[in-house]
Amino acid sequence: MTAIVLAGGAATRMGGIDKGLVNLNGRPFAAHVLERLRGQCADVVISANRNLETYCGFGHPVVPDEVSGFQGPLAGIAAALDVVRTPLAVVAPCDSPYLPSDYVQRLLAAFADAGCRAAAAAAGGRPQPVFMMIEAGLGDELKAWLARGERKVRGWLESVGVVWVPFPDVHAFDNLNTAEDLELAQGRRLGSCSGDVVQKD
Repeated sequence: MTAIVLAGGAATRMGGIDKGLVNLNGRPFAAHVLERLRGQCADVVISANRNLETYCGFGHPVVPDEVSGFQGPLAGIAAALDVVRTPLAVVAPCDSPYLPSDYVQRLLAAFADAGCRAAAAAAGGRPQPVFMMIEAGLGDELKAWLARGERKVRGWLESVGVVWVPFPDVHAFDNLNTAEDLELAQGRRLGSCSGDVVQKD
């Protein structure tokens, strides 16, 4: 299992700064997410388009998008899949410090139970498509999707066949998108959340 941490976005709602390097409780966003994923995955790849040397300092391979202009999370995933050598890849954005401690385990159960090619989280009845696990061999199909000008994450997942995995904690996949989100999160305890059973879309 390889984790892909998405840190290559434009972060327009936070003033265009490199969100993965913003401090939360004294540590960069990316460090919080990496800490949660290291215990669940054998390998980690970071998708980033700025400050590449700084991201290399986290001790994992760093892969920029193959296309310029911040083309969205699917572009980052497509580039990262080129260096993934495990059968499966699990994805999480760098601004998700409340990632459940059993995130990988719950998504992996979907592959065992449903024989799917992609599984993604849902919380509080809302799909969270960027929080996904996919077959690493889907890279060519993803690049073809992007070449057609498509950018919607949920649309691509549904095109390959996705199983939605419900997690009971509605805040487990909260993103810190704005300065106000960050201010509210400072000092908030980053506890462990858990998921629930798998359901078909």
